[in-house]
Amino acid sequence: MKILALFLLFLNLVASRELDKSHFCINCENLKPQNIKKVYASNPALLYQLYAIDKSKIAGLVFEFWDLEKKYLDKNVTSLPVVGGFFGQGKTPNIEQVLNLKPDLIISSTNTTELYKDIFSKSKIPILYINALTLEENLNSFQILGEILGANERSKELHKYGLETLELAKEISSKAKNKPKIYYAYGDNGLQTECDKSSFGVLVKIAGGKLIHKCENLKQNSRVNISFEKILDYNPDKIIVYHKSFYDKIFDDKKWQLLDAVKNKEVYLIPRKPFSWAGKPASFMRYLGIRWLLQIFHPKIANLDIHQEAKEFYKLFLYLNLNNNDLSDILNEKN
Repeated sequence: MKILALFLLFLNLVASRELDKSHFCINCENLKPQNIKKVYASNPALLYQLYAIDKSKIAGLVFEFWDLEKKYLDKNVTSLPVVGGFFGQGKTPNIEQVLNLKPDLIISSTNTTELYKDIFSKSKIPILYINALTLEENLNSFQILGEILGANERSKELHKYGLETLELAKEISSKAKNKPKIYYAYGDNGLQTECDKSSFGVLVKIAGGKLIHKCENLKQNSRVNISFEKILDYNPDKIIVYHKSFYDKIFDDKKWQLLDAVKNKEVYLIPRKPFSWAGKPASFMRYLGIRWLLQIFHPKIANLDIHQEAKEFYKLFLYLNLNNNDLSDILNEKN
């Protein structure tokens, strides 16, 4: 019986280790928070997390920020050297430039290729492998990064906001009797979209809506072409638009005027400064985006003041005190 008990204990230990694959650290035996002054985050999602937790520790950038992003970001960060990173389409960091930054810690996703894992490992620099792409990963990463960077209190605040947002969404969507049909319009002509199981579809579902276009056997974030006839057949209740160039002309387009969403002025342009509230690139902005979608989908139940929500969010996550002009700019209220 004693041997059996020990064997079962061993199995439980193995199982627990197998389940905890959310993060792991290499060369981290002597890593201490007080010694971490410079950090290189190797993809946009992790860079954004680091910015929210402690922007002063950012050592270099994976890409140069757009002007519309720079307006609401710290100049000390946007002026840092660009050394590249992992963010799709075969893009990789310049390892020599990364090492020249002399980071005290490198942060990369767990699906980093074995080639780069080997290069990072041989550098002897501590490297934390962690993900922040999905909402669950994003929430978890706040706590883990906060502990490693010695920013527990701030990370707890950010984590709390994320949890409260998800709880609010659950409460509001449960009270809603109807789930509005949502079309996501991407591109200058609005004829690209995402499927119901995409990352954007997840946000729509959390906020109590239903992304109308269904696809099978596609990558989670795949964007697909769609005909206007198909959209007309769907006749969505509301349309969420990514590109301003399309938003600016949809109400004057006789073809799109056939849709109930356009007739009823239920077309909304996603705020994207400094990062998208409800789309790519994936970031902590999605928590504010969920609140924005809740107000769009269920205005009478949610009854949220998006101006006030934005002011509080930008102060907490982005260290900014927004004025009314900033809010109008961010919320696309300026002509």
